[in-house]
Amino acid sequence: MEGTATVTRVILFADIAGSTCLYETLGDAAAKARVTRLQRLIASLAEPAGGRVQEIVGDEVMLTFDAAADGARCALEIQRRVSALPAEQEVPQAVRIGLHLGRVIAEGERLFGDTVNVAARVAAVARGGQIMLSQAVLEALPPELTALARPFDLAPLKGKRDPLPVHELTWQSQDLTRLSGGAPAPATAALRLCHGERECTLAPEGGEFVLGRAGDADLVVAWPSVSRHHAVLAYQRGRFVLSDTSSNGTHLVLQTGEVVFLRRESLPLWGEGRLCLGGPPEEAEAAVVSYRCL
Repeated sequence: MEGTATVTRVILFADIAGSTCLYETLGDAAAKARVTRLQRLIASLAEPAGGRVQEIVGDEVMLTFDAAADGARCALEIQRRVSALPAEQEVPQAVRIGLHLGRVIAEGERLFGDTVNVAARVAAVARGGQIMLSQAVLEALPPELTALARPFDLAPLKGKRDPLPVHELTWQSQDLTRLSGGAPAPATAALRLCHGERECTLAPEGGEFVLGRAGDADLVVAWPSVSRHHAVLAYQRGRFVLSDTSSNGTHLVLQTGEVVFLRRESLPLWGEGRLCLGGPPEEAEAAVVSYRCL
């Protein structure tokens, strides 16, 4: 077709994390202003890194690069710059980023093809503050950047038989030790939960397990700041994954002492730790659920 060409590009998607929470907390006008400022910041970093702004749609910014190293360095700079921004009304600012490398169809100023879809899926694996890479990007990076990467997960892709290996590009010093040895979290055979006097063990074949204040929850946590159906545990690809569905979020205290805050986000569990529903552990001691992966 006239006006089209097939080219190799690195596709970077940067998505504003927790945008739903932003609108609920800040209101429409303030949230929209914040999202726009973040998108402008992200776009401003593309050209100095050797990239281009492909499009801005909704909460996402799509950048393209000729070289994987340029895309990775731009992603690192985006996270550093965003993390340095002050929180507004105690709501932190965070961006999740995904990169993929492959052939795309260029038609005028637009790009099409499977590479774009895969890049979007890689970005969807990330949580706020994370950078995810496909295997194709990882293999195209120079040694100084591959040294910052570690295996993260196998992501299923719609319409594809095999899952996609996804790697995290670390940019904070604590990221390098979050998992022992930089390896993916090991497969979990069962998950033991303890809340007050109740203990229960979840099996992989048990289906979704709901934590919340409602009487029909599988594990009832009676605390005012806990939502009726606050969070869900489900077994996915060898691990139990916690998905927060609440208004106030969940503080996950890892065995290292690190605290990860989730609101409308998901995270696979490993080792042992505590789930603090509706508030930090020092404020919601009665809403703490201990867990241990077996």
